[in-house]
Amino acid sequence: MEYVKNYLKNNIILLIIILILILGNVFSVGYFLYTSSENIETDECICEECKIDEVSDNIIEEKPKIKVDIKGYVNKPGVYELKSGAIINDLIKLAGGLKTTGTTDNINLSKELKNEDMIVVLSKSELKKLNSQINNPVSSNKPNNITTPSTDNNQGTINNKKISLNSASKEELMSLNGIGESKALNIIEYRNKTPFKDIKEIMNISGIGTSIYENIKDYITI
Repeated sequence: MEYVKNYLKNNIILLIIILILILGNVFSVGYFLYTSSENIETDECICEECKIDEVSDNIIEEKPKIKVDIKGYVNKPGVYELKSGAIINDLIKLAGGLKTTGTTDNINLSKELKNEDMIVVLSKSELKKLNSQINNPVSSNKPNNITTPSTDNNQGTINNKKISLNSASKEELMSLNGIGESKALNIIEYRNKTPFKDIKEIMNISGIGTSIYENIKDYITI
């Protein structure tokens, strides 16, 4: 018994050191397990964020697209495909920008495009001529009234006035059913670039479809 006491007394420091080492190892193992579990949770969160980003990217890629025709004084006229919500300014950039003689003074560059729209970019001289025609319509451009005998017993005539798509003033074009100021201006812009060869070409104007054409075809000419 005395031997054991002497042994413990002489080796107490060694026992303390061994105990500290054991406790240190236990603490290290516990800390390692704790940090590993946190890293696993963090990795799972990152993966979830990646999935959300992938879904968002897919949603953006699936945004519908539109096709728009641009003519006139741009460097690369033609039909372009754009994302829904694009504006005229985006289309002009895609078409290589304006030629040196082109102008957008008569175009609202912030206007949102729709599928199958047609944009005509005029030259500066064409726009000047167009404004002159609008502000000072020439009387010689007005179509003649054609009169035919009345079909009833009353004396008089029937006024069969036809509007010329290639020469009518803005006001005359606006007298047609379904043609407002903006459509009338679009018709004038179109004919200055490409004169009408057939009355059906009026359906090339944005906003004028089959229904409007059917209503006015008997009242227009080239």
